[in-house]
Parts: sequence; structure tokens; C-alpha cells
Amino acid sequence: MKKFEPFDIQHIQIDRLESFTPSKDNHYLVFWWKNIPLGHLWQYSDHDIPDDSPFRQRVADAVEKCINYYDACQGKVKSLWKSYLLGNDQKKLADELGKIIPLQISSTDPEVTLSIVICTRNRPQAIDDCVKSLLESNDKDFELIVIDNAPDDDRTEQVIRKYPTVKYVKEPRKGLDVARNTGARYASNSIVAYTDDDVIVEPNWTALLKTTFQDPKTMAVTGLVIPVSLNTKAQYLFEKDWGFNKGYLPQVFDQEYFKAHLNIGVPVWDIGAGANMAFRREIFDLVGWFDERLDVGASGCSGDSEFWYRILAEGFKCSYYPQLYVFHQHRESMAMLKNQIFHYMRGQVSSVLVQHRNYQHRGDIYRLRKSLPQYYIKKIIADLRNLQPNSLLNTLNEVHGCISGWLYYRRNRNVAKEGILLYHKSLKRWPIIYYKPLVSVVIPCYNHGHYLSQAIESVINQSHPYKEIVVVDDGSTDNTAEVCKSYPNVKYVLTNRLGLSGARNAGIRYSTGRYLVFLDADDYLYPNAFKTNLKYFAYRKKAVFVSGAHDKVDHEGNLLSSEKPMEKWSENYEGLLQGNYIAMEATVMYRAELFYSFFFDPQLKACEDYDINLNITRHFPSITHTEKIAAYRIHGNNMSGDKTLMLNHVLKVLNRHKNKLRNHKEKEAYENGVVNWQNYYIS
Repeated sequence: MKKFEPFDIQHIQIDRLESFTPSKDNHYLVFWWKNIPLGHLWQYSDHDIPDDSPFRQRVADAVEKCINYYDACQGKVKSLWKSYLLGNDQKKLADELGKIIPLQISSTDPEVTLSIVICTRNRPQAIDDCVKSLLESNDKDFELIVIDNAPDDDRTEQVIRKYPTVKYVKEPRKGLDVARNTGARYASNSIVAYTDDDVIVEPNWTALLKTTFQDPKTMAVTGLVIPVSLNTKAQYLFEKDWGFNKGYLPQVFDQEYFKAHLNIGVPVWDIGAGANMAFRREIFDLVGWFDERLDVGASGCSGDSEFWYRILAEGFKCSYYPQLYVFHQHRESMAMLKNQIFHYMRGQVSSVLVQHRNYQHRGDIYRLRKSLPQYYIKKIIADLRNLQPNSLLNTLNEVHGCISGWLYYRRNRNVAKEGILLYHKSLKRWPIIYYKPLVSVVIPCYNHGHYLSQAIESVINQSHPYKEIVVVDDGSTDNTAEVCKSYPNVKYVLTNRLGLSGARNAGIRYSTGRYLVFLDADDYLYPNAFKTNLKYFAYRKKAVFVSGAHDKVDHEGNLLSSEKPMEKWSENYEGLLQGNYIAMEATVMYRAELFYSFFFDPQLKACEDYDINLNITRHFPSITHTEKIAAYRIHGNNMSGDKTLMLNHVLKVLNRHKNKLRNHKEKEAYENGVVNWQNYYIS
């Protein structure tokens, strides 16, 4: 067997081919027009490779598809670029390419701001190189956040201390998607971009990123990933068979693409690579966070592709831009490559099963039951027939990964999709009850500026002095912004019609307290609300949230008749299955770490509080007491007045638990709940 010979990577301008002299060495050639990648070519030293084409012809074949794409976009007479390339007419080729390939960076919308998240673990030299490359960007107007993921020492922290403008966050929970979620929560700008610590970005990357979200339906963007080196056989095999290079043509992955593949399985892994991706910040409020079950060390990987799937399934777009390129250092050893591919397939199978559970798209099952088995049967037969033992071992490694992914999913399928709960061991432990805990209050507001001052004042006037107020203005057209300006200590967050759930999720991101309260702008708290709920946390240290009673008032604040409050210290899940005895969300005080695992579902237009409280109490204990916490205002715009809407949504929420019931008591509570809700809204 011939010894592997490294590939020398060369970057060549298409109108300067004479700068490269073909030789008997291995070369990986990447061809460019200025800063636009056009294609690549594997140049082998092995003369047995069946390709005797002249070099320029091979180059033309490598770049033809890309240049013709740009030519067609101009809508003019077909270009003669190929004849100029083959004829070595450099001047005419340059003139022609200058006419058909756009080089200008589009003007940036000043409203587009950029946060960049780098997730790293125990690789101080790599993170140093990555940060340096980013700080040398032409456009330096961005926020840079390094998430140090469960480090074994402080070497990464010491590296980042050299860069005072870089935010350093230590995330103790191991997992790439855990780190990605933490980065998104700390990001403060409209676009959140991700790259890896083993990546070097090119100087125009940050500027280009800001121009790629001009379509409001585009929620995710990816780009080309080029290898830094191909010095080992493992690096060569990865780039050849598994690499992050998704081609040299811009692509839009939209509903037409999604529907075309729905029956056979949508190949979302073709959208891009996690080493070079970006998202609108609001998408995390709309579809949730990265699924932490699909992590290296958990399922394996594929958290990024499952997230892209959710984006498409919810009606949004993803876009791929090859001119948005970075350079990636592939793993060097065969043992590392084998482990990487095993986890790729383990993660892919797990993610497909998660997708099917979330959306019931039959193409996911088609891929697992038909496409993958057929592919691997043919591959194993070919390896045996051609007497390729190494290829056979690699194939069996992939199959092992697939089976492992299926087994992992079966063990963890009932774990909440918002985040793998077994990572959040702090929720299972008693909290430390601090003497002066900070309570954050999130107030979502849409055109309720006339009520907002009373809501804010009710927080300011709390007898518990340690509080934080976050007002999320969800695109109001009234005086909401002006009201907030009159309170200098209020954090004001502007969003664009995310809805109540999305606005609450956005507020969580800006909160820093150990406890969280969600107060609607048209309601208000009683002065001892915080002290009262904190008192019950001290009584029942295992509780993850505490809720109390409330009054009903009219639009002027006059008391109305209210139902008798209920006290509930145990079997809270069964109780909520039978009906929402909590009734008013503002009476609930949550431990803040809950929101690493749970979020308000933006897909729900009503009953989102009932949904999240059911999900939480299924896993953790809570308390409901009878002391008055808040006032719920009844007025003409209350959503709860639409009985048909409320019944449809409450039954939808309840139905989500139908297949999660663990015993007879829960099943009986569920059945009673269906009847109770129908009687409540129909009678």
C-alpha cells in the first residue's frame, strides 16, 4: 500500500494560473476571482488517477458551474470567459469576470448588529489564534463572546484576559449545544454568529455577515469552510468524504426545498456547518434553543442541523453564501477521525428521530428505515466484493454510530426538548437561599403604555428591596417607550412583534436575578409579593417555583369577585392536568436556572403559561399558596375573553401530555382535565 503523501493547499487567482506550476506532488487547489471562491481541484501525484486532461481544461471544469451561475444572474449574452481561460488571455478573462461576478459588499443596515460566539474547551492555543483573527477583521464593530465549556483548568481564561474587549463566560455544563445556548443568552445584538476555536476567519467575514440577512424571512446563514491543512490521511479523508465544503453556489433553503424533500427526509446537513453559521437573535425566541440532547458526549452532534430543520419547519429560510468563508483545522489522526464520524452518525440518527417526534414528518422515518439501511447494505457488499478491509471497518463504524444514536434516543426521548434536564443537576438540589436575592421582573408590553406605569411602580414599591425590571416593548405604537424613559433604572428591550411568549423569552435573556417573575403590563403586584413568595421558597427548598393567589380588578382598579384560591403543596402535575389552578402568571416566582431547560412556547397564541408550568411540574416540585400576590385586570382586550380560542389552545397544550403520562393517576387526571376544560369554556 502506497504511503500517504500530504496535499499542499494553494489559493490561486483564476486569471493568474501561471502562478501555479503543475508537479508530481499532491495539491489541493482553490480557485478565486478576487475574494470570491469559484471551485477547487484535487491534483494527485499518483499517475494512475484517470485524468489526462490539460491543466487549464481541468480548472475550467472545476469553476464552470460557479462562473456560469454568476453569468446567468446578469441576464445578458452568455459570457466568453471559458474561451479566454483556455486561451490564456488574462486581460480579457479579468475584464469579463469583472463584469459578471459582483465584488462590492452591500451596504449594511445600521440596525443590524453582530454578536460572535466562540465555544471552546481545553484548547487555549486554538482559541488564541481564533480570537486574533477576529480582532483583525476589517469591520470591528461586533461583540465577541468566548464560552469556556466545562474547562479542566484556567488556561483559556488566562488567554482571554489579554483581550479586554472580549466577553469571557465559563459554562460549567459540558456540551457544545449547551455552550451555544449560553452564548445566545449572553449575546446582546440582532445577529448571533458562531464559529469554532479551530477556525481562522478571513478579514471581511464580519462585514459580509451583516449583509446576508436582508430577507426578513431568512433566519439562518451559513458559509464555506476551507481546510487549513491536509497534511495527514485523516484530514484528507475528512475533506474528501465528510468535509464542511457545501459548494461554491449561493443557495436558499426555503419552503419549496423543504416540501420537495419532506417525504424522503430533508437533508438539512447540506445547509452548512456549525463552524460558520449565524442566526437572527429572535429565532431563539420563536423556535427555542439548540437541543442539548444532540451534543458531543450526549447524542453525538447534529444540534445545528436539527435547529435548521426547526427553522424550515416553522416556515422560515436558511441561506448559504460561499463568499462567507472561514478556514478550519481538521482533526489530524485516524483515531480522532473515526471517533468524529461515529458521533456524526450517532447524532444524525438521534436528530432525525427528534425531528420526527417534533413534527411527525414521515420522511424522517423513511430515511431511517429505508434510505440508510439500503445505502449501508450496498456499501458493505461493495467493500467485501472489492476486498477493501479498511473501507469495510470504516463503514461498520458508521453503522455502529447509527445504532448507537437510535439507542440513545430511546433512552432519552422523554427528556424535554428544550434542554437535557439531567445536565441541570442544580434544579435537583436545594437552592442556596441568599439573604438579599435579586428578583428580576419581566414586563412584556404591546400598546399598554397607559397601564405600564402602574405595573412598573408596583415593582419599585416592593417591600423586598432587591429587584430588577426588564420591559420588553414588543413593537408598540403607543407611548410605551416614553413611559420607560421616565424610569432610568428600567431595562428597555425593543422587539418586533414576537408575541407574548417570544417577548417573555427575550426578557429572560436580559435578566440577571436568581428569581424571575413575569408581570403583564396591564396587571400589577401587591407590595409584599416578593417577600411572600421568597418566604415559601425557604419553607420548601426543593420547590422550583412558588405561586400564590390574586384579585381581579376592572380597568379602573376596582375589585371584582374572584374564585376561592387553592393551596397545593404536592402532586402539582396531576393537579395542573385537571385544570390551571395557578390562574395568573404574575403570581408565580421561578428559580432562574429553570430557563436553561424550559421556555415559553412561541407557537402558542394562548395558554403558554399553562404549558410551561405543566412541563416544569412534570419534573420538579412546586408550591401554590393562598396569600394574595397580584391583581389581574379585566378589560375589553383580554385574550381570555375569546372562549373558542382559549378552549382550542388549552386542549392543544393538554394533548401534548397525552403520550407522556406515566401512571394511572396521571391518566385519570388528564381525562378529568379534558372534561373540566370543555365544561369551563362551553357552559
